[in-house]
Amino acid sequence: MELVRINEMTAYVKRASGNRGAVPRWVGGNMSLSSTLANAMLARLDSSSKPDTAIPKSASSACIANCTQTWQAIKPLLALQQQWSALPSASHLLVEWWSSREGTHLFIYPFAGRTVHLGLSSLLAWRLAKQMPLTFSLSVNDYGFEMLCPQILDVAALLTPALLNTEDLAQDLAESLNAGQLAQRRFREIARISGLVFQGYPGAKKTIKQVQASSGLFFDVFEQYDPNNQLLEQARSEVLQHELDFEQLKATLNRVNQLPLTLKTIERPTPFAFPLMVQRLRERLSSEKLSDRVARMVSELERAAQ
Repeated sequence: MELVRINEMTAYVKRASGNRGAVPRWVGGNMSLSSTLANAMLARLDSSSKPDTAIPKSASSACIANCTQTWQAIKPLLALQQQWSALPSASHLLVEWWSSREGTHLFIYPFAGRTVHLGLSSLLAWRLAKQMPLTFSLSVNDYGFEMLCPQILDVAALLTPALLNTEDLAQDLAESLNAGQLAQRRFREIARISGLVFQGYPGAKKTIKQVQASSGLFFDVFEQYDPNNQLLEQARSEVLQHELDFEQLKATLNRVNQLPLTLKTIERPTPFAFPLMVQRLRERLSSEKLSDRVARMVSELERAAQ
């Protein structure tokens, strides 16, 4: 056991017995990327040729050293991204597409956060699917999202300004994400707080499944016979605000509508596209380990880069 003092706090630590360290994760990983941070990241990418310009003069020497060291470490990846495609920027919307054995990959980088990208990718997939019968697999992260269609698509013809407009946004978003199920889960808490659902006596409370079943009956009855019920409207409103970050999604659509579209045809996944592919593979059932598949993909990209 080792005693460590940090800022008048005492922490008792001991060396772990395992060979691999555990990486903690918190719900903070689901926080949406703020517009301020997104703009700063895009400005940093715009000034990639001048690495010192994006560091504030008021920053401490340690902060400047860490920023410079980190920037120097990722500069080869940014150079490779520029060579194979282009860098995302505040002055244009970067869209990459690539045809493989899986189908047509479409990578878009709005830099709006994971929550907004989830709603935005579902919205675009829904609007494209209304034009013709299509199936999409979606993958999102904080920087962008991937849309994979097993069919060969004419991306340049499909990417029209109508896809990114805010007309009928709430209705299209609700239909694309099957918001009825999301609203039903939100309605459970609303029904519990409003007293519609009996939660049980002290010491014998009902389980979450029992409360969900009871609130689900109220939800179905209200939706069928009283669709304008205030409790239903509250559930739908909370889904748009909390689950989908509706206001930020609308602001993102307004922002990208004013940007020119930079469409790049790529021959292989770029450094920005690779994490999106890994995220999609993580959710796919396979007998092969994800680490082995990622290692094989990395080795192929490294050979291509060299």
